[in-house]
Amino acid sequence: MPSLNFKNRILQVVGLIILSLLVTQVLQWDQGLWVAVSVTAIIGPFGASLTIEKSRNRIIGTIAGLLIATVLEIFLRYNYQFVFLVGIILAYVLGFAVQQNYRYFIMVVTVAICLNFEYMNLPFTSFEPISFLIARFMAVLAGIALFLFIQKYVYGVRNTRVELVESTQKIAASISDNLLQLSTLAGIDAKSGIDQAMALKAESESFEELLSASGYGLGGPCNELRAANRINRLQQRVISLLLDLSYAQQEPVELQAKIKSTIQRRALKLNNALSKFTQIMSLNYRT
Repeated sequence: MPSLNFKNRILQVVGLIILSLLVTQVLQWDQGLWVAVSVTAIIGPFGASLTIEKSRNRIIGTIAGLLIATVLEIFLRYNYQFVFLVGIILAYVLGFAVQQNYRYFIMVVTVAICLNFEYMNLPFTSFEPISFLIARFMAVLAGIALFLFIQKYVYGVRNTRVELVESTQKIAASISDNLLQLSTLAGIDAKSGIDQAMALKAESESFEELLSASGYGLGGPCNELRAANRINRLQQRVISLLLDLSYAQQEPVELQAKIKSTIQRRALKLNNALSKFTQIMSLNYRT
């Protein structure tokens, strides 16, 4: 069942999109649609902190893409026979950029969009291509500025705090389940231990991304962020224990018993520390 924070975020996202469309209609700007497009694209991760982080990457990627597009425009103005070759290279680079950071993806997409516009304006008999680059930059910047203003000064940081707390509690519950298994060594063999470690590692990577974004979205350190960082460090230790247990299965029987006993003791200590910490965290969150 969706949390109250999730439902509130739905209303906020709808409000942001409607506002951006209204701004586009009021301005009657030729490239004004990019204001709404930018806001809609930024909202993609849906989480408050992740969208703020994404807005940073989008503006950096857009600026870099427009600079590259400007250089290409100057080159293609006098060498327009290379347009198709540049297009093929961009298509290849785009496939690579999709796998990388969002800012690289936006950079390549920006270059591709500008190149497409330049192709439609061959053989560059006017100032139109450069003016398009400037207009697109202004529209994207306006969309991001509108989003950041509403997110920070209207919606505030409450969404970011609640989102971080809910994610931290979810990760803590997952850690607790793994520690319970480690303390009893029930149902964990070499393969399942590695599988559980990899699953926890995947959760850790997503959580670390949220931590990085929350640090910017919250505007600085706070109790929620410190608690989340502590849980993240605990998660790394649990991953190590799962891997140690898996590798222990390959050791001689006498050594296996010693390693497993050590892992059980560490798991119990970590579980006790986690229980006390989650109780304090839940109490602070309610107050």
